[in-house]
Amino acid sequence: MASKSSRNRRKKSRRSKPQVGQMDQHVEVVLNCTFDTADLFSDILKATDPQAEVEGRIDDSAKQFVEGLVGYDPLGALEAIRMMTLPFAPAGVIPAAGAQSGPAVSEILAVALLCASAELDSSLVPKRVDQELCGVISERLISLAHELLNLATVRDLLAADKFDDMAQVAAFVRNNGRWMRGTSYPEMQEETLTGLFGAPAVDSGIKALVGFGVEDALAFLNTCHQMQMDQFNARSQGLADAFNSIDMSTTHVPTDEEKRVAIEGVTGLFNPSAAQAAVPIADVATEAGLSKEAGRKVAEFFAASVPSGDAEEALRTYLDGNSPVRAHPLFVRDDLVMTIHPALIADAVKSGFEDALKNSAHWETYAAHRGKFLEDRVADLFRTLVPGVTEHHGVEYFVPATESEASGEPSGYTKLVEGDHLFVLHDVAFIVEDKAIPLSDRSRTGELSPLRRNLAAAIAKGAEQASRMKQRITQDHGLRLRDGSWIDLTDVREIHSVVTSLDDMPGIATATAKLAGAGLLSPEDIPWTVSLNDLDLIAQLVDRPAEFLLYVRRRTEPKATEMFMAVDELDLFLLFFRMGLYVEPDPVLVAREMPWLGKPRLADLRRHREQVPGLVTSHTDDLDAWYFSLHTPAGGETGVTAPKPQMVPSPLAPLIDWLRDNGIFAWLSIGATLLEGSSDAQQQLADYPGDLTSHPAPNGQPRSIATPWGLTKEDGWLLVWMTRPDAMDGEKVVQRAHAYMVAKKHQLGYLRGASFVYDEPTGSIIGASYDSGQTEVPPEILAELVASLRPLGDMDTQAQMTQRRRAAERAARQTKKKRR
Repeated sequence: MASKSSRNRRKKSRRSKPQVGQMDQHVEVVLNCTFDTADLFSDILKATDPQAEVEGRIDDSAKQFVEGLVGYDPLGALEAIRMMTLPFAPAGVIPAAGAQSGPAVSEILAVALLCASAELDSSLVPKRVDQELCGVISERLISLAHELLNLATVRDLLAADKFDDMAQVAAFVRNNGRWMRGTSYPEMQEETLTGLFGAPAVDSGIKALVGFGVEDALAFLNTCHQMQMDQFNARSQGLADAFNSIDMSTTHVPTDEEKRVAIEGVTGLFNPSAAQAAVPIADVATEAGLSKEAGRKVAEFFAASVPSGDAEEALRTYLDGNSPVRAHPLFVRDDLVMTIHPALIADAVKSGFEDALKNSAHWETYAAHRGKFLEDRVADLFRTLVPGVTEHHGVEYFVPATESEASGEPSGYTKLVEGDHLFVLHDVAFIVEDKAIPLSDRSRTGELSPLRRNLAAAIAKGAEQASRMKQRITQDHGLRLRDGSWIDLTDVREIHSVVTSLDDMPGIATATAKLAGAGLLSPEDIPWTVSLNDLDLIAQLVDRPAEFLLYVRRRTEPKATEMFMAVDELDLFLLFFRMGLYVEPDPVLVAREMPWLGKPRLADLRRHREQVPGLVTSHTDDLDAWYFSLHTPAGGETGVTAPKPQMVPSPLAPLIDWLRDNGIFAWLSIGATLLEGSSDAQQQLADYPGDLTSHPAPNGQPRSIATPWGLTKEDGWLLVWMTRPDAMDGEKVVQRAHAYMVAKKHQLGYLRGASFVYDEPTGSIIGASYDSGQTEVPPEILAELVASLRPLGDMDTQAQMTQRRRAAERAARQTKKKRR
């Protein structure tokens, strides 16, 4: 038998080995792509001139694409590409969001197909799609497209002079241009488009320029896609009907007619003609409720044209992050039309209409409306997220113009500036700046100078404006407005900066640490950067305002921006719902800030040391299921609503809800603070009222417990629980709890505190209070109160609370076993 030490080593080894299970599909795709790119990079580095090797492989890929597709009917070939690259689902059902790269591959092949169509001999009838072409697409061209996407990453790595933070942001932008499509749900995108371009003043300008409006464009494009899907479903049904009509008994020999019908069914589905794949423009217009003339104008406006250069140049444009079909999602040929894939539709409408409006007399009208639209939508969402919030919009206020003015009173400030929004609820303020500036074509390619200017206008400027207002609130405790009035913000103790964007910026808005490293944001004052649609979804998902405030706290924590790397804001938000988006603090700094907590524990030091930055993959599958169950597509059946993603349930929810329902001052910040703790810590806090009220003090006095909460004195809270004995007046106990909280908070050096009073006879909460300096206590009385308190070293920390509770649970389990 092995020695005890050997057995222990094996047990430890088994515990340390990762448990094998089913890998998340999103993680699997990321890993496979990473490994493929690494292998490709290693192979290319073997060349004498790696950059020339990459360019040579791109040229070779372009030739292979064109050679494989040339001579075939473009519409039938596009349908074959769609069938082999895009996700499909039964009629009326939206495909589940997948982790695959189908849209990107379909676009690469569509661009190559456009180039191949330029070589068609007009005197010859193009070949119909056949099994040879299907084999070429499935066995060679799709894998070649994947390699081309990985090759683009290698190309970026080789081209970078230095891979600093700005270069990494540029790489994110290019990568998004290659891979990311449809970053918001179609219904939300269309609502935004209608709000932007459907306003009467903008709508008239668009129609004057292009001959149709936004509703016409969306109706035609969506109808075209739906009619294509109807034809695909009809072909599928035709194949099923053909085989169902054949006598499948063992004694029956299929007739020539049965064979012909079966062959036509197979051919029609997998080798479609142009008429079977595409839809007549006139039919789409009629189905969409448009005139044939209007339908033709829409088709021509969004039609993809043959690239002016060769296939090599067209594919390089795509790999640079600026797809040639981004604003042109239609293939048009001989009065027939097809969409490449539906995820292109919304972006095509927005970019196409904005390009048409630029350099026209209607641009200023649209630009003004675009900004106003974003501001109004953001204001609506903050009213939903923080009910009862006090709002200030278009805030024109004064700031010091010189150092001399800065050292004086606000009444002497002379420089007038403006902020978009200020939302205030008691001690919490949200400064929100809206930026409706999209990325330019040059920025999409990751060209550093244009990208830096673009991001400076879209994000950095908003952050600077928010920081300017934050400084005045912090130093002056208010704002002097243009009309001479004063916004009193004396009670504000917590200020959050938010920069919203009209467009989704996946991989950019979430790369806060990289933006700070590139000098676009201040690492000491990081704003929350979020798109309008993501903010909208977060407002729909949040059940309690306290959850929202806690997310903003965690999301703007400087260390969190380094530890959690994600492309999508909603992935971060849903990870927060599941795991808190929590970063282990540095125990050494915590002990230095609050020495009475004692020396750092080894376990705390280990957890802090072992945490490493991680890539956050997709967490939106449940969100997709819930959203699509609420927004049934045309032709779909309304079914059971899928569960809405929610934050991990908190045992403190009843207290948090009571604070809000009873209008306790600072209910929002108190609620978020209560949610700050781990599940164990929250359960401990939730147990306090029962523990205290069920064991009244023998002398008839209130029982209490004080818990320091937080990691620094600036952000720390003191939370006090106290009971009301049956013989004492409730209001007096509430006042007593408040005075004790104020004194203890002063002893700790904390800025904020809250007290909760529970009734001993019923166990119900009867009162609560808050203080962050509002309570005026004479210094001599405050000193007397502090002197009567227990020394700081006698207080229980969160870690000690958890240890004591777990010890009690272990003891209870042991007692239960002995009784058995």
